[in-house]
Amino acid sequence: MRGTPEDEAAWENHVRQRMKEELRRRMRAVRKGLPREARAERSRKIGERLLEVPELASAKVVAAFVAIHGEVNLAPAVQRLRERGVAIALPRVDLEEQAIVLHAHEPGDVLDESGFGVPEPSPDAPRVDLASVDVVLVPGLAFDPNGFRIGYGKGYYDQLLPTLPNAFRLAVGYDFQLVVEVPSLPHDVPVQAIVTDTRTLRVA
Repeated sequence: MRGTPEDEAAWENHVRQRMKEELRRRMRAVRKGLPREARAERSRKIGERLLEVPELASAKVVAAFVAIHGEVNLAPAVQRLRERGVAIALPRVDLEEQAIVLHAHEPGDVLDESGFGVPEPSPDAPRVDLASVDVVLVPGLAFDPNGFRIGYGKGYYDQLLPTLPNAFRLAVGYDFQLVVEVPSLPHDVPVQAIVTDTRTLRVA
């Protein structure tokens, strides 16, 4: 006997969640195995491609991130953006709010290590007006041509992205992180473009 549409939808979401967990595990392992020199070279190419994205050319405020666990190193590209006069915001996970909070970050500002081992702005750093963010750079473990992504499973960016009304959502990752399809769930928020070390993909 077939279940109700609600039961079928719940089962499909369960299967998709299991698929996401497996893809997350595999991609973490592949990225961890990337040699440091290869990671640096791929990050350099991604940074160069990133600076060619038109939305960044006109941006005044960009939300970036600090690389962890072998993520793309955006530091050189962020420095170039600063030289253009772009204001940089960095994320901090507020454990009370269970959400990402964006703080202004200036060169030389000290970053604190969070409980997750992530360098973050101090809670005392000025918060950024969410409506002022022109581009948000989004990390992840896997991406697909429809703009869906897999992060670390906490859902923080899926909560953050809808709160940025004027931000162009731009994901960055190594080319091997681009897959045919990421199993998406109703709460997942797609990005609008993906930059890798070999291509820039606009989401239709």
